[in-house]
Amino acid sequence: MKRNTLLLIAVFSANIFFGQSNKFEDINTSKKLAISYRSIKDKDKEDYFQQYFWLVKAEQLKAYPHLAKIKSNVLYQFVKEIYPENPTKKLTKEEQALRKNSELALEQLFLKKDYTSQLTMDNVISYVDPSKKLYFTEVNPEKISEIVPKQLYSFTSLDKRTKNEKSYFLWIDEDKFRIMSTVPPTEDKKFYQSLEEVLPNYKFSSFAPEVKKGNKADKNDADYFYITPFQEGNENIQYRTDDFKKFELVKYKEAGGAWELYDKKKKKK
Repeated sequence: MKRNTLLLIAVFSANIFFGQSNKFEDINTSKKLAISYRSIKDKDKEDYFQQYFWLVKAEQLKAYPHLAKIKSNVLYQFVKEIYPENPTKKLTKEEQALRKNSELALEQLFLKKDYTSQLTMDNVISYVDPSKKLYFTEVNPEKISEIVPKQLYSFTSLDKRTKNEKSYFLWIDEDKFRIMSTVPPTEDKKFYQSLEEVLPNYKFSSFAPEVKKGNKADKNDADYFYITPFQEGNENIQYRTDDFKKFELVKYKEAGGAWELYDKKKKKK
């Protein structure tokens, strides 16, 4: 895996599988949605352009060959997680005016069947996020990497306001997905007690870790993901999880030492 492709993102909910509903959520391609524009009522335009934005973003991801294995519906829900809906009631009068100007421009562009040009998408973004405060997260599709085929992806995200980067996993289970940090949550006290016991000064790297699946021939091990952080100092660890909620320390390496199994450390006590 190319370690230099792993940056990071803003904060995501770790356990949300699907986002909120939209009046047009049954329409699953931007082309189908675009040709229905003339029949859209004014009261429905907020849902209409929001859905259009989500679909185009998902289709842009799907167009990348290395993401073709991911189901369209998963990419759509992934986009909705990154770009949440922005209801009109939260807009100021100035923002409502900006949205209206974008709507007028889009009416002309859609009449010309200009659905995906940069100008069209700029106006769609201006319509769904006129405050320019909501959609500050940016995901670079070229830096989404497949870690475990069809199951686990790492992706690069950037907070355009703060320029902060952070790495996450996209874990896919059929039509469902979860977004997880590569670092065990602080709530997992058992894991951090184990880590404190062997490497009290250990710091997690900001680079993406190496991830491998467990032994397929061992039914007790096959479902585990083994995670080895990128080593920046002289220490390192390996841990595993089968649900990305609870983690278990497997082995560790002290400065200048060889890998040691954590189970052996426990048995010596």
